[in-house]
Amino acid sequence: MLNGINTFGPTTNYARFGSVVFPTMATTPQVVTTATTPVALTTAQLLQGLLPVDCQDAGSITTPTAAAIVAAIEGCQPGTAFHLEVVNYGDTTLTLALGTGVTKTTIASVSAVLTMATLVGKRFLFVCTNSTPGSEAFTVWAFGSTAAAVA
Repeated sequence: MLNGINTFGPTTNYARFGSVVFPTMATTPQVVTTATTPVALTTAQLLQGLLPVDCQDAGSITTPTAAAIVAAIEGCQPGTAFHLEVVNYGDTTLTLALGTGVTKTTIASVSAVLTMATLVGKRFLFVCTNSTPGSEAFTVWAFGSTAAAVA
């Protein structure tokens, strides 16, 4: 105690400073073919953070509905957000299709592009805009190019 005031400092015994926390991530690869397109993603696949896709024939993967996403996220409320990184390692273009209540962002007439050329990865940010039962909604932001990588 110093002049009646307790002094505080980080220690390794304090849980917040005891160790570095690394997130864990599971991946469930998907295959898109003429026979399987569109592939419906589960909420678990959407929330896993990384989705490798072997797009063998031009096709799409579809997100769950906004209602299903809200139900899968405990305590979901407007502003709740998560990322999904999609890697298209197939030989054709892949499109992310949106389930009911999930919309892509459009700002100043610029709309999010939801397609990925072959050998391209893209990050998507899903933001909850409404968690009211019966009116659930998410907006999707897309980050990254849609063009093929230059070797």
